[in-house]
Amino acid sequence: MIWNNAKTLFKLVLQGAVFTALFACSSERVNEPAELQPFIETRQVEKLWSTGIGDGDEELKLELRPVLSDGKIFALDRYGELNVVAADSGKRLWRRDLNEQVSAGLGFDRSHLYYATFQGELVCLDRENGNEIWRRSLSSEAVSAPASNNRSVAVQTIDGKLFVFDAVEGIKLWQYDSTDPILTLRGTAQPTFHKGALVAAFANGELRAFDARNGRSRWKSNVGVAQGRTELERLIDIDGDPLIFDDKVYAVAYQGNLVSLDVFSGQELWRRESSSFKAVALANDKIVATLEDSRVLAYSESNAIDVWENDLLTYRRLTKPTIVGDSVLVADFEGFVHVLSLVDGSIQARFQPDTDGIMEHIIPAGDRFFISTRSGDLIAYKLKEAIPSYKRGKAIPLGRREDF
Repeated sequence: MIWNNAKTLFKLVLQGAVFTALFACSSERVNEPAELQPFIETRQVEKLWSTGIGDGDEELKLELRPVLSDGKIFALDRYGELNVVAADSGKRLWRRDLNEQVSAGLGFDRSHLYYATFQGELVCLDRENGNEIWRRSLSSEAVSAPASNNRSVAVQTIDGKLFVFDAVEGIKLWQYDSTDPILTLRGTAQPTFHKGALVAAFANGELRAFDARNGRSRWKSNVGVAQGRTELERLIDIDGDPLIFDDKVYAVAYQGNLVSLDVFSGQELWRRESSSFKAVALANDKIVATLEDSRVLAYSESNAIDVWENDLLTYRRLTKPTIVGDSVLVADFEGFVHVLSLVDGSIQARFQPDTDGIMEHIIPAGDRFFISTRSGDLIAYKLKEAIPSYKRGKAIPLGRREDF
């Protein structure tokens, strides 16, 4: 696995190069992260509890997303420490040390947890106690979480391969090998199961749907089409997870397009030029996207017409958007979480759970949400009701630093 590990490190360097390119233009003027501007706080965020869930990940910036299921949060750090926490109280229910370096996790279904290792293996655990059930070799390491529909588990590796195994016995059911470009961004999208189909996105800009049982191709769509003379200009990765809602699939590519497709036929409903590393979010007939330059845009779900744009956070390397109630949450490279109005994109609140930053995936749960920090904490918050206009104070210079 020496070459695979080297390839992962190369992709880390390449992603840094892409961010560097985004921060500079032909005039050699550096596009520095926007300075945070004062704002009037119109929502309040209440911290409910906090608990440690391992060593975190400040170095490799892996996306070891925690998962919420049946009132429990399952969290895995990069050294293999698995913690299970009660979502209502933050009480640790049990802990298990898996004693290996983890490259991606967690996936889950009714009975199992899944994660991938830097040794290029997919591991299945009993979700009740963390006991290992089976382990299978992959062609390379995976850096996105496995996905399961209770019968099968799918995982995508950094060399462009998609593997599907039987969830119970770990027997390989089928495999798809995509055509990997010379240069790709670090990261892959998590495959998505939906009503007998498996939808997966690839580094060559393709979005594909397969029959989940046998891997038969149902349709494909080119979300990104390579253009330009250099390999960097021709990057068209789809790193954000495909979003499926109401039998429609939404996906966006870097230096490509944002598309809406019928999940069964692949028929294109609409397409518009866009560029993002991140998955999109959907609520109240709006598609919300974090663009490559960290502008946050909301589009009409029916026709992709612009609804609003927030350009106050440009080049702050924002996470993907997460919708909680009628607000949109994004976090930046300094660990600030920005709460935006889903109606007009205005900043409602801002707080800083961790100066080292947070993991990409904020977990929504009604008016509550959960954040996993790079320092190894899991924190629960509640988004409170809007502050009446007569109670709103003066503009806040930056935001709240855990003083609420």
